[in-house]
Amino acid sequence: MTVFTGKSVYKAIASGVVCILKKPKLSAERIHVEDAETELKRMQAARIVAAETLQQIYEQSLEEIGESNAQIFGIHMMMLEDEDYNGSIDGIISSEHVNAEYAVARTSDIFAQMLEAMDNEYMRARSADVRDVSERLISILTDAAPDFSWVPENSVICADDITPSETAALYRRNISAFVTAHGSPISHTAILAHSMNIPAVIGAGDRLLSSVRDGEEAIVDGFTGELILEPDSEIRSRLIPAQGTAPANTEVTRTLDGTRIIMLTEGQPGDVIPEKSDGIAALHCPILQDEEMQYQYYREIAEYTPKSRAIIRMPVISNRDPDRMHKYTEHIHAVFRAAAHGEPTILFPMVTSVPEARKILAACDDAKMLLRAEGVKCSENVRIGFMIDTPASAIISDCLAPMADFFIIDSDSIARHTLSCYEESCFSPDFAGGQLEAVMRLIGNSARNAVKNGARIGICGSLAGDTSLTGDFLRMGIDRICVPIDKLEQVRERISEVDLAV
Repeated sequence: MTVFTGKSVYKAIASGVVCILKKPKLSAERIHVEDAETELKRMQAARIVAAETLQQIYEQSLEEIGESNAQIFGIHMMMLEDEDYNGSIDGIISSEHVNAEYAVARTSDIFAQMLEAMDNEYMRARSADVRDVSERLISILTDAAPDFSWVPENSVICADDITPSETAALYRRNISAFVTAHGSPISHTAILAHSMNIPAVIGAGDRLLSSVRDGEEAIVDGFTGELILEPDSEIRSRLIPAQGTAPANTEVTRTLDGTRIIMLTEGQPGDVIPEKSDGIAALHCPILQDEEMQYQYYREIAEYTPKSRAIIRMPVISNRDPDRMHKYTEHIHAVFRAAAHGEPTILFPMVTSVPEARKILAACDDAKMLLRAEGVKCSENVRIGFMIDTPASAIISDCLAPMADFFIIDSDSIARHTLSCYEESCFSPDFAGGQLEAVMRLIGNSARNAVKNGARIGICGSLAGDTSLTGDFLRMGIDRICVPIDKLEQVRERISEVDLAV
């Protein structure tokens, strides 16, 4: 018996036989062409075919998995029209007199590697979409359309990675589960697997493909994130009867007594909102070059969730930056302009004093007045909140609450500052209960002050996804919980078990 462990994206158990996904090698060798204009026309024809195919996949997915998930392929259609992407391909063909396949492959590598080098996990995960669209174009140019008709039903697919397009095609083959050596749990592939109710383990490691064999018996445990090869009788008797078990699946998240809880997933522009999420929290907005770029970024978030909920966290600008106030003002102007295209709420981090909070609110009022005077369309009714991310903000939360529409507690940040612990997350397995008590008291104090003053209160960070604490948070009055996509179902299930009427 061999066990591989990765990150689970759908909590269920499945069994079957291993099927190693064999992908045709797409030819993209560099070939000199005399007539670059003809090659450009060939490239444009491939784009048209790709767009038509994606439209068909989108419409089919719309019926099978809903609009928000089908929109992944809408994003792929948008990528086909991206000026930078197309400009790079056409520029390589024209300037170097090379074949279209090579130009697409080279552009794909440039764009994907640029995304993979970013600090933001969301942006790194988008590299898979670039490669997916590029592979589609190359397969059209080389007349090598992917064919998965050979894949047996009820297979446990094992692959280095799987693109969203491949996931959709394999779904129609009624596979049991899939396991990848690499990939991200917040990729569009992972989101699709979750929406399709396919147990999946992402990032099982480099040894996966050298260790598995076609036809081998396999169980995928989506609760533990494990692929179990040739399971023994004890594992088989324990897991196979539980096959297909999955969490509660109601659309609206409610406690046992019917209290409505808002579930948000961490995301960025273009992110697909899972069916059971109420919206996205853009908690890691970048500091962009100018107000126009910031406006376009925030507008994409606002337009993407017009009937849902979106939280835009303003970036933290260093006190040592001589242009700090100018940059801050630009961001405020940009977000108020963007808010006219949807209903996002704006979250200000690192507010550690009442005068600072007043200064922020005054800057917001000034921004609205200036935009109105310039005849620029902006939102008049933007909800403004403060992030409780330091001991100072938690301690003075009674003073901040009357000034805010809502609070969001960043459990990781408040723990780091409270405990003088600066790792990525303070909440390791050996995290001491005594230290947790200090953090929980600050969270409880903030929640009580928000409720007392009529402000909404939410939580994000590691503790938000810890289901052993979900009941405590709900009883504090927290009614918004923001988690990564792979934690959504687990937390929703726990919420459904909590009775606040008792």
